[in-house]
Amino acid sequence: MNVAHLLDRAAQQYPDRTAIYFPGIPNAVPPRAISYRELSDWTSRFAGGLRALGLAPGDRFAVYLPNLPQFVIAIWGGFKAGCVPTPMNPTLKKREIVHQVTDSGAKLIIAPVFMLDEVAKAAEELPDLKVFVVGPGSAYPNFDELVKHPPTFVERDDDDLALMPYTSGTTGKPKGVLLTHKNLSSNIQAVMRLMQAKGSGERLLVPIPMFHITGMTVLMLSPLSMGVTIYPMLRWDAEQAMQLIQEHKITSMVCVPTLYIDLLHHPKVTQYDLSSLKLCSSGGAKMPVPVIEAMHKKLGVAVYEGYGLTETSPVTHTNLAAPKPKIGSIGWPIEGAECKIVDENNRRVPVGQVGELCVRGPMVMKGYHNNPEATRQALDDEGFFHTGDLAYVDEEGYYYIVDRVKDMINVGGVKVFPKEVEHVLYEHPAVAECAVVGIPDERKGETVKAYIVLKPGYVPSDTLAEEIQQHCLRELAAYKHPREIEFVQQLPKTASGKIQKYVLRGREQ
Repeated sequence: MNVAHLLDRAAQQYPDRTAIYFPGIPNAVPPRAISYRELSDWTSRFAGGLRALGLAPGDRFAVYLPNLPQFVIAIWGGFKAGCVPTPMNPTLKKREIVHQVTDSGAKLIIAPVFMLDEVAKAAEELPDLKVFVVGPGSAYPNFDELVKHPPTFVERDDDDLALMPYTSGTTGKPKGVLLTHKNLSSNIQAVMRLMQAKGSGERLLVPIPMFHITGMTVLMLSPLSMGVTIYPMLRWDAEQAMQLIQEHKITSMVCVPTLYIDLLHHPKVTQYDLSSLKLCSSGGAKMPVPVIEAMHKKLGVAVYEGYGLTETSPVTHTNLAAPKPKIGSIGWPIEGAECKIVDENNRRVPVGQVGELCVRGPMVMKGYHNNPEATRQALDDEGFFHTGDLAYVDEEGYYYIVDRVKDMINVGGVKVFPKEVEHVLYEHPAVAECAVVGIPDERKGETVKAYIVLKPGYVPSDTLAEEIQQHCLRELAAYKHPREIEFVQQLPKTASGKIQKYVLRGREQ
């Protein structure tokens, strides 16, 4: 079925309940409450707007928006039109936008007026791309025009494509992940059952971006399928989060570990009444055990750690699925998820032994867009998705993530692949050779560091390091750029000439 039936069913059951409470933008946009009846109607009319523009079922369109109500309308409305939203991080720069739009075949992009510059630059290279904007004061047509059309709802089959988020691959180039209506609906309904079983309440804070797959499924699609009121934050601010929790008696939230750390260390944390919180979950990065313990001791809240990937819609494991939470673990597999842990020859390893975590089930992607080789490498003959994460399972069925197989850097729950950053570094005239690795960061878990060998004639200096960082900031989203640069005479290599990144990482421990 079309996954959008889940929203309309909730709207029929709770028509007058608030679906979205948007806190607004200070001095610009006042707070706004949107009922389930309104959300259902506007998403159907947005679907009609897409069809009026000539988008047919299966066509892609890009959503370059932060946590605005229009993001929610565009995603659900895209489902209803039978079209395929491809969500984008609204901090991406021109080259990244051009790649995702070109690779996905998106015919339309929706962007906020206050974050329009890079989209406008990209549109100059993409003359066939339609641009619609959220907010006043632009020459581009306004988003509001898309919700003035007769309601539309297109039925879809389980195996039809619903959503195409992008994830970085080992080559560093972002890959389109093909998620079907069945992938999303199965994961949504599994999350719904877990939330209902744990009595998660009716008011959910959304402090992480909804363009991220965890924000998309766990904090937007699932709660809006079960009648929950969501409170999306435009950007993270620890004190604003505490104000919202106190004022609206927020009952649950899902954060990456960084945000919990910010809350715990905020000087005013004891000045706010956070007692309404009943359920907190964590995902996107490994949750430090001391943070879980501090949340319970300081705020009286248990934090349930979970695990998932873009390719799995995303949830595969959570402590919510286990009889009781086990600190340090990612819990049990969710309903429908089968797991195996294998060695380098794809042979299953015994309980307690570390290997690569693999997952099979209705939440696992159809494949990578236009990339059969990457799909073949990720999905084995049994239909298991190879996560690239090293893990083990204990005697009670709890899973633990140990390390990552790949060189991916996890910056506060957001993935950065070194090769993409290295590609940009090599474009700078001073860089002869480079290697990008993740180094420990107290707040974000990891941050990006570049080791650089300079070309002859260039002298290491703070000024040159700053110039290279600015070059990266012009070409990449800010979270990807190297926060630290170290100039070296040579990089450690194997006999065959491959750079030994583990040696570089070892220097930082």
